[in-house]
Amino acid sequence: MPERPSSLLWVFFLAYFTFGMVTNCLGVVIPEVIKQYQLSLFAAGILAFAFYVAYGLFSLPTGLGMERFGARPLILLGVLLMALGCLVVSWARNYPLTLAMIFAVGVGVTVLQTAGNPLIQSLDRPENYHRNLTLTIGFCGIGAFIGPFVLAFIRGTGRDWQVLYLFFAALCVILLLLLAVSAFPARTVGTSERIRLDQVGKLLSNPIVLFYSLGIFCYVGAEVGTASWIVKFFERVHHLSAEVSNVGAASLLHRVLPTLPALVVALFWGLQGTGRLVSGPLLNKLGSRRMLRVYSFLTVAFLLLATFGSRRMSVLGFAACGFFTSLLFTLIFSGAINSFSQNQGTISGLLCTACVGGALEPPLVGWVGDHFGMRAAMLVPALSFTYVFGLAVFGRAKYD
Repeated sequence: MPERPSSLLWVFFLAYFTFGMVTNCLGVVIPEVIKQYQLSLFAAGILAFAFYVAYGLFSLPTGLGMERFGARPLILLGVLLMALGCLVVSWARNYPLTLAMIFAVGVGVTVLQTAGNPLIQSLDRPENYHRNLTLTIGFCGIGAFIGPFVLAFIRGTGRDWQVLYLFFAALCVILLLLLAVSAFPARTVGTSERIRLDQVGKLLSNPIVLFYSLGIFCYVGAEVGTASWIVKFFERVHHLSAEVSNVGAASLLHRVLPTLPALVVALFWGLQGTGRLVSGPLLNKLGSRRMLRVYSFLTVAFLLLATFGSRRMSVLGFAACGFFTSLLFTLIFSGAINSFSQNQGTISGLLCTACVGGALEPPLVGWVGDHFGMRAAMLVPALSFTYVFGLAVFGRAKYD
């Protein structure tokens, strides 16, 4: 292990900042895509499907590829796919091509995250791993928060929304160059960390693996299904503009700042990142299982407040919902992993694959919104978060 942090750790901070921005900007991009291509909510939800289905298809293959080729070539490939996908989105003029390139970006992000997460442990002293992982996730949250502001600036200065993806492509090229000249540590994958396909069927018959994988599926689906439709919710329910910026404002400052719905999307992701950074002391005091129960219950409560409350209550509800989602993914994931002393690599791969829930729920929310309205549509992620609360109450994963 290095005596001081590797310079590659700082590159990974930039990498997670970038993929946080690219991943979580869909909530403000979808309304722009709807307007440009005259889409239904269901059709626009396929954009999120194209991105998140990559997790279901490429998490396990990436884990297997790491064992054979190591992290470096996979990470470079992932960032290259992100750069090329964003570049083509920036000039695409039809929806099918945009979908295909968003899928390519999703594959790149999946490969980067799946190969990068274990590598962070090798970039500093072991006792600093939790701190570095927290900082990495924090940079991801900062990127997610800033994304809507970048798009608001682009639209407010009279440019097309696709310029955002040109900006993303430039960030990815810088990241690719930094990674290409960085020294990667040699890392041996332990037996427990290896992915064994011959164990998948047996593990899925285990109730903890099955129900906690479903928990990841429901959580990611609900998270993306909520954030992707906040802007359209405010448009359909509270009759606010779906524009990301005040394009008709007289002053430049007002034109380049995000509208209230876009700001709420930024707050959802920004407060989620904040929650991950500030919830540590409470986690230590109450314990993982109790925190999962409290935060999952409050997530459901605030989402319902946002769904059925006034405009002001919707702002408060969606923002608070983002904050209380902050620990859910990591607590579900760690509970499942900590319950087993063997096959942890395979279980981790299955849990990452379950992130495909983020692909399926946004189109479903859009379909319900098309037919029954956006208040009814938000009940879909509320039900998924309710499953997570049920898992927190009745689940048998090992935490202590």
